[in-house]
Amino acid sequence: MNRIHECGDMKQAEVWIELEHDQPLLHLNQTASRDDLEENHHLEQIGDTIATVILNVKFCPYCGEKLTGSDGAGVPWFQYHDFSSWK
Repeated sequence: MNRIHECGDMKQAEVWIELEHDQPLLHLNQTASRDDLEENHHLEQIGDTIATVILNVKFCPYCGEKLTGSDGAGVPWFQYHDFSSWK
């Protein structure tokens, strides 16, 4: 994983920004808590990834820094992956 930017606030959660094809992508992971394990029998342990969202960004949403490769106009884009159940 090629992380290009990490703010102090990002370290408190599973959040990072990496550069892919000259485009900064913000990755957000939701991880399982004890309550999630009790509500969902598909999850095995605390910290398992429940869902991931990836979206392109031009600026860091936490500190406002302009990110490398973000000069182009860019079309808003995102991916959502739900890992909370077997499919």
